[in-house]
Amino acid sequence: MTKTTTVKPIQCENGGTPQPDNKACLCPKGFTGRQCSTVVTEIVPDVLERTVNITMEINETFTDDHKNTSSDAYQFFFKRFNGTVVNSYKKEIPNFLRVENIILSAGEPLPGSQRRKRSLPLKETKSDMASLKVEHDILLNIENVKDPTYTYEDIVEKVKGVLDDIKNNSASELVLNKATASKTDLNVKEVCIKALEGIHEDYQKYYEPINLDGKVECVTPCNGFHSNATICENLGTCEISSQGPTCYCRYNDDFWYLGVDCSLQVHKIGFYAGLGSVAAIAVLTVAFLTAYLIINKRTVKRNKDIKQELVKEWLEDDFEWPPQKKTSYTADRYDNPVYSPGGRHTQDSFGNYKPYFSANQSYTQNFSPEPSIDLRYLQRDQFMKMDRPHIRSSFET
Repeated sequence: MTKTTTVKPIQCENGGTPQPDNKACLCPKGFTGRQCSTVVTEIVPDVLERTVNITMEINETFTDDHKNTSSDAYQFFFKRFNGTVVNSYKKEIPNFLRVENIILSAGEPLPGSQRRKRSLPLKETKSDMASLKVEHDILLNIENVKDPTYTYEDIVEKVKGVLDDIKNNSASELVLNKATASKTDLNVKEVCIKALEGIHEDYQKYYEPINLDGKVECVTPCNGFHSNATICENLGTCEISSQGPTCYCRYNDDFWYLGVDCSLQVHKIGFYAGLGSVAAIAVLTVAFLTAYLIINKRTVKRNKDIKQELVKEWLEDDFEWPPQKKTSYTADRYDNPVYSPGGRHTQDSFGNYKPYFSANQSYTQNFSPEPSIDLRYLQRDQFMKMDRPHIRSSFET
């Protein structure tokens, strides 16, 4: 039993279609890339539509019916105009495309009508005395190359010659009193607008028309002739996406190129050497700090253990108060020499002494009675109780 796998079709953008091998897309005009996601750097139209303005006056009387395209007068004139003028253009003018913008109006007075002008009423002279003025444009397809086979200037001169031939042809159905041909300037902006038809507006805004020695091109910032060109250095490639121009930098076995314009050059060997040095320094630093922390922790713990051991040994030792000499409860137990034998005062002398207080006589004598506390009830050898200090272990701290 064989297992079949379905290959997911490639996703094409901007109207592209997948190729038969499903590896790339067939892109429409103006787009490129594997998925047609980018536009081409420049679009060059094959031909340029140039215009020649023609003004001729025909030896016929202009009437108001010539303004109405559905009138018999207009239809009769238009038939003769196509048979005489337009056919001459097609035969004699190279790269002729078509005739547009035909306008009929009143021209200059007809030749020989000055004498009749005085005898006719004023309202009749305007139409009866004016010739038929015909204005129209000739559209030409000029090759969009630097050196075309027929230049625009050469074709304009050719048009003037055709007009002269029609004017001098006595057998022509239309008799020309006067005919002129004038050149028009090339509007490169309109050329690019027409060339970019079919491309999304998100991409059209990046194009700019330029004229290079008569050749018109519509270029993006990826083209060096653009007014705001994006220059990618070190052989980087510029592409236009919906976000704008972007430089794609190349790389080889020795260098990487980075930056917006690929101007930053990075040597691979130097990069790896620097990265290795930084990694080595980082490893050594971590190792040093780890060793320092371990040694410092051991030192602190050792000092703490030593202190705890000293405290423990001190607490385990028996503590005894030094012995004191016992004395009798006699009068010589007082340290004060006043009450010692042979002193000035005795206990009996204070018993007979009674101070006299009088309102008229201030008491100025010093009174120092013997303390009435009986020292027989005080014991010298009292037991002292001392609580051992509570030592916290390292786990409690």
